[in-house]
Amino acid sequence: MNNPSRILVDGSKFGLDWLQIYWYGALIVVGIILAYILCSHEAKRRNFHKDCTIDLCLIVVPLGAIFARLYYIVFTLDAFIKPDMSIGEVLLGMINVRDGGLAIYGAIIGGVIGMVIYARVKKMHLLSLFDLVFPSVALAQAIGRWGNFFNQEAYGGVIAEGFPPYFPLAVKIDECTQSCCADMPSRLGNIHYATFFYESCWCLVIFLVLWFILRKRAKHRGDVTLAYLIMYGAERAVIEQFRTDSLMLGPVRVSQALSVLLVVVCVALIIIRAITEKKKGKTVMPVEEVYYGEIKRAEEEEDRASRFKAVKLSDAIAEEEAADKIEEAAEEAAEKAEEAVEEAADKVEEAVEEAAEKAEETTDKVEEAAEKAAEKAEEAVEKAEETVEKEL
Repeated sequence: MNNPSRILVDGSKFGLDWLQIYWYGALIVVGIILAYILCSHEAKRRNFHKDCTIDLCLIVVPLGAIFARLYYIVFTLDAFIKPDMSIGEVLLGMINVRDGGLAIYGAIIGGVIGMVIYARVKKMHLLSLFDLVFPSVALAQAIGRWGNFFNQEAYGGVIAEGFPPYFPLAVKIDECTQSCCADMPSRLGNIHYATFFYESCWCLVIFLVLWFILRKRAKHRGDVTLAYLIMYGAERAVIEQFRTDSLMLGPVRVSQALSVLLVVVCVALIIIRAITEKKKGKTVMPVEEVYYGEIKRAEEEEDRASRFKAVKLSDAIAEEEAADKIEEAAEEAAEKAEEAVEEAADKVEEAVEEAAEKAEETTDKVEEAAEKAAEKAEEAVEKAEETVEKEL
Protein backbone atom coordinates (compact mmCIF):
# COMPACT_ATOMS: atom_id res chain seq x y z
CA MET A 1 0.00 0.00 0.00
CA ASN A 2 1.90 3.03 -1.30
CA ASN A 3 0.40 6.48 -0.91
CA PRO A 4 0.39 8.84 -3.90
CA SER A 5 1.93 12.31 -3.90
CA ARG A 6 -0.09 15.19 -2.52
CA ILE A 7 0.70 17.17 -5.68
CA LEU A 8 -1.51 16.67 -8.71
CA VAL A 9 0.48 18.95 -11.04
CA ASP A 10 4.14 19.61 -10.24
CA GLY A 11 5.31 22.56 -12.30
CA SER A 12 8.95 22.13 -11.20
CA LYS A 13 9.22 19.22 -13.64
CA PHE A 14 8.64 21.71 -16.46
CA GLY A 15 10.72 24.54 -15.04
CA LEU A 16 7.67 26.21 -13.49
CA ASP A 17 8.51 26.08 -9.79
CA TRP A 18 5.60 28.42 -8.97
CA LEU A 19 3.04 26.00 -10.39
CA GLN A 20 1.93 23.54 -7.73
CA ILE A 21 -1.60 22.12 -7.86
CA TYR A 22 -2.49 19.93 -4.90
CA TRP A 23 -5.01 17.11 -4.90
CA TYR A 24 -6.68 18.65 -1.85
CA GLY A 25 -7.49 21.92 -3.61
CA ALA A 26 -8.34 20.25 -6.91
CA LEU A 27 -10.90 17.95 -5.29
CA ILE A 28 -12.51 20.86 -3.46
CA VAL A 29 -12.81 22.74 -6.76
CA VAL A 30 -14.35 19.67 -8.45
CA GLY A 31 -16.85 19.40 -5.59
CA ILE A 32 -17.79 23.07 -5.94
CA ILE A 33 -18.24 22.78 -9.72
CA LEU A 34 -20.48 19.71 -9.42
CA ALA A 35 -22.46 21.39 -6.64
CA TYR A 36 -22.95 24.43 -8.88
CA ILE A 37 -24.19 22.26 -11.77
CA LEU A 38 -26.67 20.42 -9.54
CA CYS A 39 -27.91 23.64 -7.93
CA SER A 40 -28.40 25.21 -11.36
CA HIS A 41 -30.44 22.21 -12.48
CA GLU A 42 -32.59 22.28 -9.35
CA ALA A 43 -32.99 26.07 -9.45
CA LYS A 44 -34.28 25.81 -13.01
CA ARG A 45 -36.75 23.08 -12.00
CA ARG A 46 -37.99 25.20 -9.11
CA ASN A 47 -38.27 28.32 -11.27
CA PHE A 48 -35.80 30.41 -9.30
CA HIS A 49 -34.52 33.37 -11.29
CA LYS A 50 -31.75 32.43 -13.72
CA ASP A 51 -28.90 34.19 -11.85
CA CYS A 52 -29.78 32.68 -8.46
CA THR A 53 -27.12 29.94 -8.47
CA ILE A 54 -24.23 32.08 -9.62
CA ASP A 55 -25.20 34.80 -7.12
CA LEU A 56 -25.22 32.23 -4.32
CA CYS A 57 -21.81 30.90 -5.37
CA LEU A 58 -20.29 34.37 -5.33
CA ILE A 59 -21.46 34.80 -1.73
CA VAL A 60 -21.48 31.30 -0.23
CA VAL A 61 -18.18 29.91 -1.55
CA PRO A 62 -15.91 32.72 -0.26
CA LEU A 63 -17.69 32.88 3.11
CA GLY A 64 -17.61 29.09 3.39
CA ALA A 65 -13.85 29.00 2.77
CA ILE A 66 -13.18 31.83 5.22
CA PHE A 67 -15.26 30.35 8.03
CA ALA A 68 -13.93 26.84 7.38
CA ARG A 69 -10.45 28.17 8.07
CA LEU A 70 -11.52 30.38 11.00
CA TYR A 71 -13.33 27.46 12.65
CA TYR A 72 -10.18 25.36 12.43
CA ILE A 73 -7.92 28.15 13.67
CA VAL A 74 -10.13 29.00 16.68
CA PHE A 75 -9.78 25.49 18.07
CA THR A 76 -6.08 25.07 17.20
CA LEU A 77 -4.67 28.48 18.15
CA ASP A 78 -1.63 26.93 19.82
CA ALA A 79 -0.49 25.59 16.45
CA PHE A 80 -0.60 29.04 14.84
CA ILE A 81 0.48 31.40 17.60
CA LYS A 82 3.83 30.72 19.24
CA PRO A 83 6.01 33.04 21.33
CA ASP A 84 8.90 33.11 18.84
CA MET A 85 6.70 33.89 15.80
CA SER A 86 6.23 37.35 14.26
CA ILE A 87 2.82 38.72 13.34
CA GLY A 88 3.62 38.16 9.66
CA GLU A 89 4.51 34.51 10.27
CA VAL A 90 1.31 34.02 12.24
CA LEU A 91 -0.82 35.52 9.47
CA LEU A 92 0.96 33.55 6.76
CA GLY A 93 0.44 30.37 8.71
CA MET A 94 -3.25 31.12 9.12
CA ILE A 95 -3.87 31.63 5.40
CA ASN A 96 -1.73 28.67 4.27
CA VAL A 97 -4.26 25.89 3.60
CA ARG A 98 -2.06 23.69 1.42
CA ASP A 99 -1.50 21.29 4.27
CA GLY A 100 -5.19 21.13 5.14
CA GLY A 101 -6.91 22.82 8.02
CA LEU A 102 -10.45 23.47 6.75
CA ALA A 103 -13.36 22.41 8.96
CA ILE A 104 -16.60 21.40 7.26
CA TYR A 105 -18.76 22.79 10.06
CA GLY A 106 -17.06 26.14 9.64
CA ALA A 107 -17.81 25.98 5.90
CA ILE A 108 -21.47 25.19 6.63
CA ILE A 109 -21.68 28.09 9.09
CA GLY A 110 -20.16 30.47 6.53
CA GLY A 111 -22.45 29.15 3.82
CA VAL A 112 -25.52 29.59 6.02
CA ILE A 113 -24.51 33.18 6.78
CA GLY A 114 -24.14 33.80 3.03
CA MET A 115 -27.58 32.34 2.31
CA VAL A 116 -29.14 34.41 5.10
CA ILE A 117 -27.69 37.56 3.52
CA TYR A 118 -28.89 36.52 0.06
CA ALA A 119 -32.37 35.64 1.31
CA ARG A 120 -32.69 39.02 3.02
CA VAL A 121 -31.56 40.93 -0.05
CA LYS A 122 -33.70 38.97 -2.52
CA LYS A 123 -36.65 38.64 -0.09
CA MET A 124 -36.80 34.86 -0.45
CA HIS A 125 -37.62 32.06 1.98
CA LEU A 126 -34.41 30.95 3.67
CA LEU A 127 -35.53 27.31 3.89
CA SER A 128 -36.09 27.34 0.13
CA LEU A 129 -32.43 28.19 -0.38
CA PHE A 130 -31.30 25.59 2.16
CA ASP A 131 -33.33 22.89 0.39
CA LEU A 132 -31.80 23.97 -2.90
CA VAL A 133 -28.19 23.85 -1.73
CA PHE A 134 -27.75 21.02 0.81
CA PRO A 135 -28.09 18.00 -1.53
CA SER A 136 -25.18 19.29 -3.62
CA VAL A 137 -23.25 20.11 -0.44
CA ALA A 138 -23.43 16.42 0.53
CA LEU A 139 -21.97 15.41 -2.84
CA ALA A 140 -19.20 18.02 -2.56
CA GLN A 141 -18.34 16.63 0.89
CA ALA A 142 -18.16 13.08 -0.48
CA ILE A 143 -15.65 14.23 -3.09
CA GLY A 144 -13.72 16.63 -0.87
CA ARG A 145 -13.07 13.96 1.80
CA TRP A 146 -10.62 12.29 -0.57
CA GLY A 147 -8.44 15.36 -0.20
CA ASN A 148 -7.85 14.12 3.37
CA PHE A 149 -6.42 10.91 1.92
CA PHE A 150 -3.84 12.75 -0.18
CA ASN A 151 -2.99 15.06 2.72
CA GLN A 152 -2.81 12.10 5.15
CA GLU A 153 -5.23 13.60 7.63
CA ALA A 154 -8.66 12.89 9.14
CA TYR A 155 -7.65 9.28 9.76
CA GLY A 156 -8.54 7.11 12.74
CA GLY A 157 -6.46 5.17 15.22
CA VAL A 158 -4.33 2.16 14.40
CA ILE A 159 -6.53 -0.69 13.24
CA ALA A 160 -7.39 -3.47 15.66
CA GLU A 161 -6.11 -6.98 15.14
CA GLY A 162 -8.27 -8.81 12.60
CA PHE A 163 -9.52 -5.64 10.87
CA PRO A 164 -8.91 -5.79 7.09
CA PRO A 165 -5.66 -3.88 6.47
CA TYR A 166 -6.70 -3.01 2.94
CA PHE A 167 -7.40 0.29 1.25
CA PRO A 168 -9.89 1.95 1.34
CA LEU A 169 -11.12 0.42 4.62
CA ALA A 170 -7.70 1.09 6.09
CA VAL A 171 -4.97 3.48 5.06
CA LYS A 172 -1.20 3.53 5.59
CA ILE A 173 0.04 6.73 7.18
CA ASP A 174 3.61 7.46 6.18
CA GLU A 175 4.28 9.39 9.36
CA CYS A 176 1.67 9.49 12.08
CA THR A 177 1.56 12.84 13.86
CA GLN A 178 -1.28 12.01 16.27
CA SER A 179 -1.24 10.83 19.87
CA CYS A 180 -2.56 7.41 18.82
CA CYS A 181 0.98 6.60 17.68
CA ALA A 182 2.70 7.89 20.79
CA ASP A 183 3.19 4.40 22.23
CA MET A 184 4.04 2.79 18.90
CA PRO A 185 7.62 1.58 18.33
CA SER A 186 7.59 3.62 15.12
CA ARG A 187 5.39 6.42 13.78
CA LEU A 188 6.16 5.35 10.21
CA GLY A 189 3.99 3.15 7.98
CA ASN A 190 1.24 2.30 10.48
CA ILE A 191 -2.17 1.14 9.20
CA HIS A 192 -5.08 3.28 10.42
CA TYR A 193 -8.85 3.32 10.10
CA ALA A 194 -9.72 5.27 6.92
CA THR A 195 -12.32 7.47 8.61
CA PHE A 196 -12.21 9.91 5.69
CA PHE A 197 -13.42 7.06 3.46
CA TYR A 198 -16.25 6.16 5.83
CA GLU A 199 -17.40 9.79 5.85
CA SER A 200 -17.12 10.02 2.06
CA CYS A 201 -19.32 6.95 1.62
CA TRP A 202 -21.92 8.21 4.08
CA CYS A 203 -22.03 11.66 2.46
CA LEU A 204 -22.58 9.95 -0.88
CA VAL A 205 -25.51 8.03 0.64
CA ILE A 206 -26.92 11.31 2.01
CA PHE A 207 -26.69 12.85 -1.45
CA LEU A 208 -28.45 9.90 -3.10
CA VAL A 209 -31.28 9.98 -0.54
CA LEU A 210 -31.77 13.74 -0.78
CA TRP A 211 -31.44 14.01 -4.55
CA PHE A 212 -33.24 10.93 -5.82
CA ILE A 213 -35.81 10.31 -3.07
CA LEU A 214 -36.61 13.27 -0.84
CA ARG A 215 -36.05 16.21 -3.18
CA LYS A 216 -39.30 15.71 -5.15
CA ARG A 217 -41.30 14.02 -2.39
CA ALA A 218 -40.87 16.55 0.41
CA LYS A 219 -44.14 17.85 1.90
CA HIS A 220 -42.69 20.82 3.80
CA ARG A 221 -40.18 23.57 3.22
CA GLY A 222 -37.08 22.52 5.09
CA ASP A 223 -37.62 18.74 4.86
CA VAL A 224 -34.49 18.35 2.73
CA THR A 225 -32.48 20.56 5.09
CA LEU A 226 -33.59 18.75 8.24
CA ALA A 227 -32.89 15.35 6.65
CA TYR A 228 -29.37 16.48 5.69
CA LEU A 229 -28.57 17.82 9.16
CA ILE A 230 -29.93 14.73 10.92
CA MET A 231 -28.15 12.23 8.66
CA TYR A 232 -24.86 14.09 8.58
CA GLY A 233 -25.00 14.92 12.28
CA ALA A 234 -25.63 11.26 13.19
CA GLU A 235 -22.78 10.08 10.96
CA ARG A 236 -20.31 12.66 12.23
CA ALA A 237 -21.19 11.98 15.87
CA VAL A 238 -20.21 8.32 15.36
CA ILE A 239 -17.19 8.71 13.06
CA GLU A 240 -15.72 11.57 15.09
CA GLN A 241 -15.16 9.16 17.96
CA PHE A 242 -12.66 7.25 15.83
CA ARG A 243 -10.74 10.22 14.48
CA THR A 244 -7.41 11.16 15.98
CA ASP A 245 -7.35 14.81 14.87
CA SER A 246 -10.61 16.07 16.37
CA LEU A 247 -10.83 19.74 17.27
CA MET A 248 -11.13 19.84 21.05
CA LEU A 249 -12.65 22.21 23.57
CA GLY A 250 -11.20 20.85 26.77
CA PRO A 251 -12.18 17.17 26.90
CA VAL A 252 -15.03 17.65 24.40
CA ARG A 253 -14.77 16.85 20.72
CA VAL A 254 -16.29 20.03 19.23
CA SER A 255 -17.61 18.54 16.01
CA GLN A 256 -19.10 15.56 17.84
CA ALA A 257 -20.90 17.76 20.35
CA LEU A 258 -22.16 20.04 17.57
CA SER A 259 -23.38 17.00 15.60
CA VAL A 260 -25.37 15.66 18.54
CA LEU A 261 -26.84 19.11 19.15
CA LEU A 262 -27.90 19.39 15.49
CA VAL A 263 -29.64 16.02 15.54
CA VAL A 264 -31.51 16.83 18.77
CA VAL A 265 -32.62 20.28 17.56
CA CYS A 266 -33.74 19.01 14.13
CA VAL A 267 -35.73 16.12 15.62
CA ALA A 268 -37.32 18.55 18.11
CA LEU A 269 -38.29 20.87 15.23
CA ILE A 270 -39.96 18.01 13.37
CA ILE A 271 -41.92 17.03 16.51
CA ILE A 272 -42.98 20.64 17.17
CA ARG A 273 -44.09 21.02 13.55
CA ALA A 274 -46.14 17.82 13.73
CA ILE A 275 -47.87 18.99 16.93
CA THR A 276 -48.60 22.38 15.37
CA GLU A 277 -50.09 20.76 12.27
CA LYS A 278 -52.31 18.55 14.41
CA LYS A 279 -53.64 21.57 16.30
CA LYS A 280 -54.24 23.68 13.20
CA GLY A 281 -55.50 20.81 11.10
CA LYS A 282 -53.42 21.82 8.10
CA THR A 283 -49.90 21.52 6.71
CA VAL A 284 -47.39 24.02 8.08
CA MET A 285 -44.95 25.46 5.51
CA PRO A 286 -46.28 23.31 2.65
CA VAL A 287 -43.96 22.36 -0.14
CA GLU A 288 -46.00 24.21 -2.77
CA GLU A 289 -44.64 27.42 -1.24
CA VAL A 290 -41.07 26.22 -1.31
CA TYR A 291 -40.17 27.85 -4.59
CA TYR A 292 -40.94 31.46 -3.80
CA GLY A 293 -42.39 32.24 -0.39
CA GLU A 294 -44.93 34.82 0.68
CA ILE A 295 -43.02 37.91 -0.40
CA LYS A 296 -42.16 36.50 -3.80
CA ARG A 297 -45.70 35.28 -4.26
CA ALA A 298 -47.06 38.75 -3.41
CA GLU A 299 -44.73 40.21 -6.00
CA GLU A 300 -45.99 37.71 -8.56
CA GLU A 301 -49.62 38.53 -7.75
CA GLU A 302 -48.85 42.22 -8.13
CA ASP A 303 -47.16 41.47 -11.42
CA ARG A 304 -50.17 39.45 -12.59
CA ALA A 305 -52.47 42.34 -11.57
CA SER A 306 -50.29 44.76 -13.54
CA ARG A 307 -50.40 42.48 -16.57
CA PHE A 308 -54.21 42.18 -16.19
CA LYS A 309 -54.55 45.97 -16.10
CA ALA A 310 -52.32 46.22 -19.14
CA VAL A 311 -54.49 43.71 -20.99
CA LYS A 312 -57.65 45.59 -19.99
CA LEU A 313 -56.15 48.87 -21.15
CA SER A 314 -55.10 47.24 -24.39
CA ASP A 315 -58.62 45.90 -24.89
CA ALA A 316 -60.12 49.34 -24.21
CA ILE A 317 -57.73 50.92 -26.70
CA ALA A 318 -58.61 48.24 -29.24
CA GLU A 319 -62.33 48.84 -28.69
CA GLU A 320 -61.86 52.58 -29.09
CA GLU A 321 -59.87 52.05 -32.27
CA ALA A 322 -62.60 49.70 -33.56
CA ALA A 323 -65.30 52.31 -32.76
CA ASP A 324 -63.29 54.95 -34.59
CA LYS A 325 -62.95 52.68 -37.61
CA ILE A 326 -66.69 51.93 -37.58
CA GLU A 327 -67.48 55.66 -37.40
CA GLU A 328 -65.07 56.35 -40.26
CA ALA A 329 -66.67 53.56 -42.30
CA ALA A 330 -70.18 54.95 -41.58
CA GLU A 331 -69.09 58.42 -42.64
CA GLU A 332 -67.57 57.06 -45.83
CA ALA A 333 -70.77 55.07 -46.53
CA ALA A 334 -72.94 58.20 -45.93
CA GLU A 335 -70.73 60.23 -48.23
CA LYS A 336 -70.95 57.59 -50.93
CA ALA A 337 -74.75 57.33 -50.48
CA GLU A 338 -75.09 61.12 -50.75
CA GLU A 339 -72.95 61.12 -53.88
CA ALA A 340 -75.09 58.29 -55.32
CA VAL A 341 -78.30 60.20 -54.52
CA GLU A 342 -76.93 63.36 -56.14
CA GLU A 343 -75.84 61.42 -59.22
CA ALA A 344 -79.31 59.74 -59.40
CA ALA A 345 -81.07 63.13 -59.03
CA ASP A 346 -78.91 64.61 -61.79
CA LYS A 347 -79.71 61.70 -64.06
CA VAL A 348 -83.46 61.98 -63.29
CA GLU A 349 -83.36 65.72 -63.99
CA GLU A 350 -81.54 65.12 -67.26
CA ALA A 351 -84.09 62.45 -68.20
CA VAL A 352 -87.01 64.81 -67.37
CA GLU A 353 -85.45 67.57 -69.44
CA GLU A 354 -84.89 65.19 -72.35
CA ALA A 355 -88.51 63.95 -72.04
CA ALA A 356 -89.81 67.57 -71.95
CA GLU A 357 -87.78 68.43 -75.02
CA LYS A 358 -89.09 65.37 -76.83
CA ALA A 359 -92.66 66.19 -75.75
CA GLU A 360 -92.27 69.74 -77.02
CA GLU A 361 -90.92 68.46 -80.32
CA THR A 362 -93.85 66.07 -80.53
CA THR A 363 -96.30 68.92 -79.81
CA ASP A 364 -94.75 71.03 -82.55
CA LYS A 365 -95.10 68.18 -85.01
CA VAL A 366 -98.71 67.62 -84.00
CA GLU A 367 -99.47 71.30 -84.44
CA GLU A 368 -97.84 71.25 -87.87
CA ALA A 369 -99.81 68.15 -88.79
CA ALA A 370 -103.03 69.79 -87.52
CA GLU A 371 -102.35 72.94 -89.50
CA LYS A 372 -101.68 70.88 -92.63
CA ALA A 373 -104.86 68.88 -92.02
CA ALA A 374 -106.82 72.12 -91.53
CA GLU A 375 -105.40 73.52 -94.71
CA LYS A 376 -106.29 70.36 -96.61
CA ALA A 377 -109.80 70.39 -95.10
CA GLU A 378 -110.21 74.01 -96.10
CA GLU A 379 -109.03 73.18 -99.64
CA ALA A 380 -111.46 70.26 -99.72
CA VAL A 381 -114.33 72.56 -98.61
CA GLU A 382 -113.41 75.10 -101.24
CA LYS A 383 -113.35 72.43 -103.91
CA ALA A 384 -116.69 71.12 -102.69
CA GLU A 385 -118.18 74.63 -102.88
CA GLU A 386 -116.80 75.08 -106.36
CA THR A 387 -118.33 71.80 -107.41
CA VAL A 388 -121.75 72.78 -106.00
CA GLU A 389 -121.68 76.11 -107.77
CA LYS A 390 -120.91 74.45 -111.04
CA GLU A 391 -123.79 72.07 -110.67
CA LEU A 392 -126.22 74.87 -109.91
